[in-house]
Amino acid sequence: FSQDGQFFAFCGTDGKLRIWETATSRLKQEFVPNLHLSSPCSVLGWITVSTQSTTTSTSPWKKRRKKSITENIEQKEFIAMGSTNGTITLYDISTSSISDQLQNGHSSTITALTWSSNSTLFTVAEDKQIVEWNLYEKSVKCKWKSGKGKVTSLAVLPEGNSLLSGERMIKWWDLETKQIIGTFTGHANQLNALHCVKISNETSYLFSSGSGDDYLSVWSLNEAKKDKVSVATLTLPDEALSFSIKAVEDSQILILSVTRSGHAQFFKYQANGTSSKPIKPSLNVLVATDAGQKESVQQIPIIKAELIEDAKMMLAYGTIAGLSIEKVIPNFSDKIQCLIRTDLRKGKDKKEEIITKVKMADSQKVEYLAPGVEGALPSVKRNKSGTGSQLPLKVRLENLSLNAETSTPDKTTSKGENMAQLLIQGLHSEDANLLASVLYVKKESVIKNTVAKLPVQAIIPLLKELTKMLQGKTYPSKIAVLWLKALVSTHAAQMISHPNIGEALAPILSLIDAKQMLLTEVTRLKGRVELVTGQISQRIEKQEKDVTEECLLVYQDQDSSEEDIDVGKVELGSESDDNWAETSDREQMQEDVENGKSDDDASLSSSN
Repeated sequence: FSQDGQFFAFCGTDGKLRIWETATSRLKQEFVPNLHLSSPCSVLGWITVSTQSTTTSTSPWKKRRKKSITENIEQKEFIAMGSTNGTITLYDISTSSISDQLQNGHSSTITALTWSSNSTLFTVAEDKQIVEWNLYEKSVKCKWKSGKGKVTSLAVLPEGNSLLSGERMIKWWDLETKQIIGTFTGHANQLNALHCVKISNETSYLFSSGSGDDYLSVWSLNEAKKDKVSVATLTLPDEALSFSIKAVEDSQILILSVTRSGHAQFFKYQANGTSSKPIKPSLNVLVATDAGQKESVQQIPIIKAELIEDAKMMLAYGTIAGLSIEKVIPNFSDKIQCLIRTDLRKGKDKKEEIITKVKMADSQKVEYLAPGVEGALPSVKRNKSGTGSQLPLKVRLENLSLNAETSTPDKTTSKGENMAQLLIQGLHSEDANLLASVLYVKKESVIKNTVAKLPVQAIIPLLKELTKMLQGKTYPSKIAVLWLKALVSTHAAQMISHPNIGEALAPILSLIDAKQMLLTEVTRLKGRVELVTGQISQRIEKQEKDVTEECLLVYQDQDSSEEDIDVGKVELGSESDDNWAETSDREQMQEDVENGKSDDDASLSSSN
């Protein structure tokens, strides 16, 4: 809630900033940051900045008029949004735009922020640095290390001279020296909220809550005593998500806490020293539906609760889609205060049920007219003997179907104006089935013909539907890219001249930036997966090839008996060969001897 209680701000996981007007429970503004997907909002807080405006006036009483300059101090409310990339965005609710961005202070996700009445902003991030910002100069005023633990909550004392940071323990800092005044221990888990209240000039109290803890701790901020133990404990039936405190007369402090179960617990704490017993809530506030005769009572969860003037409660209950905000006066006559309210979701369901029960008009007498679509002319009575009216209903539906195959000779192909007509009807009625049947088309020629027949009034609604498709899975994103390509190439001039084209294209541009950041890593992953799958497929192919390939050589091992026989044959054959060689040598020698003798005899006879 804002400081004056006029507005309520919420930023969900989708990165959208929503602002409601508390007096009417009406959603006043909805802002989508440029990098709401890649760097979403991690922490949110209202701050008030004093601005000076100079005005000049002339004195009408004197002949010679003199101009007098006066300075008016205005209080402007901003929403400070800390992101995951360490940037703080200041959103101006009066102009519905970003006023400034505080950078170069943190390098990681911002975990907590708080604001001081002297226009000073304090932030802390996962880099374990506490930064003090000068909002007038939009720069870092001071920075110091918070410690070893992760700080998840901050609070400034009303005097503005000291700061409290919450990890699992609470550290009390002196803002002049940046030194620790004292520490408080008592929470087993990480802290999620810190709030300070001043009841006198010398007495201040600190209230803290931890994640998963079903109690609130009360600490006395006294530099002289330096008590490290809590002076009181407020018990809760469930974990505290948030709480609000307010000091009233007679040193009494009012506490209103919202639990995870959707209840609001109201405490009255009398600051008169240490309390040994845990303090129970004085009132349990819950919201339930108005039960009928056949319906059961259901609880409507309380999302946020704030204490305002005259000890009243500002409750925000329901869901983000149907949020209700109202002021409630606590009733202490009983321990439980149950508020009976109408569930907005059931009201919408009943309206839809009533709409479905309305008698449908005769389809033969219905005439569809839309700007910019050809064929949207008054119907002309045709001769009953014509062949067009004799077509069966199935064939006529296939003519209007987006999946009609052009290759079938018996079927009439769907035209661009028919699909444009269906698309305009789907955008106007927001029929999901009709839009899906039109938009989930793969053929680029069909998409181009459909986009060419669209009027200028259908461009912005079509961009919103394409943004939803881009936020989905891969298949819808691919088809949405085809539609965007055809839309930009066909209606570029109309889109440039449209006054709201920037707001319509901002989510698409942020989606493109977010996906481009992941493109490198996804490409690397794709390469690794292809490498692994390629090796697996090569091994499988190699195994199949080894099994199916025919053998080039077959060797048959013989029996041992056959080997012995062969060996014997080989040995016998070798001995006979040796004997044959010896006999042949002897015969050769005898022939040589005989030849020698014959030569000698011949020589003797010749000599005689």
